[in-house]
Amino acid sequence: MLLLLFPLMILLLLAVGGGAWRLGADWLPLTQTGLAFHGVLMVNGFFATLISCERCAALGDRRGWLVPLCGLLASASLWWQPALAAPLYALLALGMTLVSALLWRRQPQDFTLLLVLACAALLLGNLSWWLAGMDAAVLRAWVVFLVLTIAAERLELSRLLPKPLWARRLFLVLAWALLAAPWLPFGHLWLGAALIGLGAWLLRFDIARRTIRGTGLPRYVAACLLAGYGWLLASGLLWLLGVSPDMALHGVLLGFVMAMVFGHAPVIVPALLNTGCHFHKVLYLPLGLLQLGLLGRPFWPQLSAYLTSLAIVAFMLSFLAVQLAGRRQAR
Repeated sequence: MLLLLFPLMILLLLAVGGGAWRLGADWLPLTQTGLAFHGVLMVNGFFATLISCERCAALGDRRGWLVPLCGLLASASLWWQPALAAPLYALLALGMTLVSALLWRRQPQDFTLLLVLACAALLLGNLSWWLAGMDAAVLRAWVVFLVLTIAAERLELSRLLPKPLWARRLFLVLAWALLAAPWLPFGHLWLGAALIGLGAWLLRFDIARRTIRGTGLPRYVAACLLAGYGWLLASGLLWLLGVSPDMALHGVLLGFVMAMVFGHAPVIVPALLNTGCHFHKVLYLPLGLLQLGLLGRPFWPQLSAYLTSLAIVAFMLSFLAVQLAGRRQAR
């Protein structure tokens, strides 16, 4: 697992640098490939491959690690044979779907089934990209994969809080609506409505509403989650109104998904590496920079690109520093 983290961080930097370059912030020297495939590298190269690592660790079968290796191979092919990237990323999504299905058989619950369906959405999106080319439906399928994966994992944790039966049923209805949205006529309207519904559900029923009153790491994680849910609502509204599609897309990918990464990394990464979990208040700084960068995107795109890039790089460095310092103190 540790060997895979380094190339994943490189892919994340290339994806972030490519997106920043498009807004005039050329802080990272990029090849044409890194620029042209910025979204592909972010969703498939980084997020999907990282999530596949988490699933393989949960499965506990060494053969499962062929799945993230396929993702890294697909990302590398963008530089030497771009035509291979789409089928290889489809193979990554297929592997993720199969691994998730095995985990669902081991633990047959609603949230594990939704994780399978989220991977199936990625598979359909990547197959469509391979066979028919990139279009809005593919982008929406990628959004569905990321949002439903995170929402399903939050559904698992929300079991700790009592809730009425209708709330659980409503979540499942919203999840199915989200899954169908990319392929329906006027898909952006369906997607927007489903995102608003899920964002409101998570704000109402997620345990973060209670843990935000705590201290230390639980409070930090809750702050990341609640900020992300706010961006999910905002992005859904933009899609529903049919305005600012760039802001709607990046509100999900940066405002929601990246905030989830900031919040979950201090818990998940140490668990995957079998090390201690450490926290420091300095991790709030990248979270704040991310919010400022996104808020400024419609008005000062170049400044926004620098701020969001700085937020992600600062999080990577500060997270590493906090973990190393914590390990030294624990000795």
